[in-house]
Amino acid sequence: MTAQQLSKLNIKGIKIAPPYGRLLGEPEKNAVIFIWGEKGAGKSTMSLGLADALAAHGRIEYIPAEEHFGKTLVDRVKRLGATHRNLNFTKWKSIQSLKEILLKNRSFGCILDSISVIDANAKETVELAQWCRENGIMFVMVSHATKDGQYKGNTSIAHECDIEIKVTKEGGAETEKNRYRELTAIAVPFTAADRKVSPKPKSSKQASPDNRENPVDTPFKITLKKLDNLHKIRSWKRINSMFGSKMPCYAPRHSGESENAHLSIRYTADYPKKRYIMDLLLDGHLEYQACTEGTGGGLKACWKKLVNKYGDLEIRIFKQDHAKVVLGAKEYKRQERALAKKEPKPTPPSSPPSKTKKQPTKSKPTTAEKQVKTAPKEKDTSSDAETRQPIDIEAAKESQAKLDDFLTKILG
Repeated sequence: MTAQQLSKLNIKGIKIAPPYGRLLGEPEKNAVIFIWGEKGAGKSTMSLGLADALAAHGRIEYIPAEEHFGKTLVDRVKRLGATHRNLNFTKWKSIQSLKEILLKNRSFGCILDSISVIDANAKETVELAQWCRENGIMFVMVSHATKDGQYKGNTSIAHECDIEIKVTKEGGAETEKNRYRELTAIAVPFTAADRKVSPKPKSSKQASPDNRENPVDTPFKITLKKLDNLHKIRSWKRINSMFGSKMPCYAPRHSGESENAHLSIRYTADYPKKRYIMDLLLDGHLEYQACTEGTGGGLKACWKKLVNKYGDLEIRIFKQDHAKVVLGAKEYKRQERALAKKEPKPTPPSSPPSKTKKQPTKSKPTTAEKQVKTAPKEKDTSSDAETRQPIDIEAAKESQAKLDDFLTKILG
């Protein structure tokens, strides 16, 4: 195929329901996805939710090779609401039988949880992934993490995949590699309610900042001092994730959800010499360097020096989801409660127009009539009523004001 012929090809990716689509982008239908993480981190929850989302495009074969058709699988299906009619569960027998099932059912994709059943170090794993790719079948493989915090298996597995997803014990899923979009991260949906994140936005009005139910209106700014007060700093990668970048240095300004960040840090630790260096980078250029040594050094000491020097430096957040990550759950809920208390107060300005509606001449005689009724019956003549009319109007105004105050309280 010539370069001109190649340039005329229009290969479209598939759209996946949120929040999985936000993590994966729009991959090709024959993409290879690799999910890994520590024990109990939520790999199976992530892979099952993804399988149900992918089922919108065709038949999905989910192979629970480790837990089989046990109680844990049934509970997970109910918890996630993973009941799409195209999602099927297949028992593991062998690679050859799996290939036959995929071809027979004309399956759109296959999810193998986990590849430890076919020996993660063996060539069969990579060969199965290549076979799925050649036959236009999406292949998702799940693997465990080792004690060293790396995925279990040969490095050829990560090289073969198009998307590599790491599931953390904190309940997050982050892409270590993605050929279809910039690296990003999401919170792993653990219930059916978590998966229904954004079915509401149907119009542009709902997406506008004025109609947000969230306490934080983006874009908003936060200083390093405020960030330090909100979080316990344990990792330089965690700091960069709050800045908007997962890697040490990026040139473009960040959008909140992407990896590109205007502000980022780089941390280097020389443990044998007990010397630690933290670099502050602005738009990819070194701005400041904090260095600590000895037993009193390390990440926290470097970060403290950086905050003391550049504590007033501001980070600008453009995405609502990223704003929630930056603030943290505790501060976000605090602002939500504060917003809930403020919500009833803005309503009184709408009450003044009601005064103009309640001031017709018809309402005044009613109060005047009440005043007349309270007066002695002997003096209730037409001439006396005319002489007392100014007094009745003043009383009507007073009673009308009281009535308006009462209505504004009730309506408010």
